[in-house]
Amino acid sequence: MPEEQWGPVRLEPQAEAELRARYERFCIVRGGGDCLGLLEDGPYLRADDRSTLALALAFGSVLDETHAALGRELNPKALLASIVWMAGIYMGLWLLPEPVTKGVAAVLTVALVAWLGIDTVWGLMDGWAELVMKARVATTFDELREAGVGFAKVLGTDAARAMVMAVTALSGRTMAEVGPALRSLPSFRLAQLQLGGQGGPAWVFVRLEQVQTVAASAEGALAVTVGPEGALAGAMMSRNSAGGASSSGSSANEVYRHRGGNRQVERNGERWHLPRGVSVNDIPAADPLGDQLQAAAKQVSTKWGRHMFTRDERAAYDRLLRRGLAHRANLLERQARGRWVERELQKLFPSLDCRGRGVDVVGSASQKYHYEILSGTDWNFELHGRRMASTFFRMIFF
Repeated sequence: MPEEQWGPVRLEPQAEAELRARYERFCIVRGGGDCLGLLEDGPYLRADDRSTLALALAFGSVLDETHAALGRELNPKALLASIVWMAGIYMGLWLLPEPVTKGVAAVLTVALVAWLGIDTVWGLMDGWAELVMKARVATTFDELREAGVGFAKVLGTDAARAMVMAVTALSGRTMAEVGPALRSLPSFRLAQLQLGGQGGPAWVFVRLEQVQTVAASAEGALAVTVGPEGALAGAMMSRNSAGGASSSGSSANEVYRHRGGNRQVERNGERWHLPRGVSVNDIPAADPLGDQLQAAAKQVSTKWGRHMFTRDERAAYDRLLRRGLAHRANLLERQARGRWVERELQKLFPSLDCRGRGVDVVGSASQKYHYEILSGTDWNFELHGRRMASTFFRMIFF
């Protein structure tokens, strides 16, 4: 969350001591001591500790049910801590720019959509963002309980049980193990049918081991990437393999290979997209315009603020906040920032051949490559490579 708006509150020593005492009373019937492991990194509850405690309060009776059912067979403290921390870490991924989950977290997203429905999952994302905001400024246990109660209303008992069930099933699993683990859970066949009924192909649920990523957009869609047999292992290997040498003589490392044979490579801090059939030797030894664009993009992006919103963007942003959809409002802001950076670069480089469709900037007639302006996240890099698989371009990122 924006630090200047939602920065954590530093508690006074007396408030810290009182909050710790209330937390320890909360733990008395849940194994005693530091039942959630919040004090392992220090004697008091930090901002992220407060969010975790508020989440545990939101789970409420469902967490107690799990403790009663499994606490005799497993270490109760380890059980509670692993469930709450896993759920918190997973949901925390949705607060990142260009939210995308990968690996086991992506499988968990698919599972929750199947069991709960996409609208409920989106509600959980928005509710979690609100809980984090409230927990960061909370100074008392009662304020944390209030934040937890607010999220509990969004979560509901059934969703809480489904999340605890899925998190418990996936904890400590490798990708090869997640499929059998989820297929053994109650109502798997019903969940598979529900996923198909929401517009998602039911076969995705059967091929859980091959789910690579799940990404969210501000419009409310979730994109699931599923690779063929061996595609995930191949992608992981290609990230660590050398892609050869460019015409400059310096090495270019392959960082992503798409299913269509197009790939992305890095050279001296530059990121290039190479269509199928294009070699790293086609990367120019020098790219002065690209270097100027890259430096300007990084400089311009630091000047962004919400006062840069267009009137329509401001109206849409405020409307989402009024509806309590803070997470989607932040997504909209990040997208608006990207458009603003593009407009500013066009002002700085008026002679550029800018396009509204396809690649952002078309290079000169004497060169084969072009330029694409984007925020530099893994998801955005992968998305633009899929969208323009046949285009040779340098990625200008910020």
